[in-house]
Amino acid sequence: MKTLLQTEDAASNSKSPIKVWLVDDNARFRHFVAGVLGGINGIQCVRHFSSPTELISTLASKAGPDVILLDVQMGNENGVDAVGLIKSLARTTRVLMFTTCFDSGLRERALNDGASDYLIKGGPLEKLIESIRRQDDPDKVYSRRRRRPTCNKIIVRADRDNAETWTGSFARASKFFRALWN
Repeated sequence: MKTLLQTEDAASNSKSPIKVWLVDDNARFRHFVAGVLGGINGIQCVRHFSSPTELISTLASKAGPDVILLDVQMGNENGVDAVGLIKSLARTTRVLMFTTCFDSGLRERALNDGASDYLIKGGPLEKLIESIRRQDDPDKVYSRRRRRPTCNKIIVRADRDNAETWTGSFARASKFFRALWN
């Protein structure tokens, strides 16, 4: 049985890989996600940034990628505040909010400003990959509109139940998430 990471489909073999830029203030998390995405057929994490300011200055002088994974809270900066400007600089780029905590107000603001999805860090890897691969309608919002658990519950649940989907090794992922959140 092939895992999600090993599955190859004809569409991804015939097209160039989906280019992803990652924006997160946690360097260890950026490298971790870039490594995970690098092992997935048809997806390439080609750049990463520690803040929306870095991303925006790059977008002002370079063409944007297919997808930007954008953290919500990064020190004094908020990814949601940057969505509108990002979309004005890179209209065809899909912006996926990628956050630790679910906040319905921030989610609605991000989606209204042009984000394509709102994903929870530590959630199933399949959801992240599915959202990155969606290319049929860049203006369509894909997030489900259902109530989510609070921040602490989602982190605990992600650490226990979904960490294995991130790395294939529950022990390694559990250690990583504990170090990251502590």
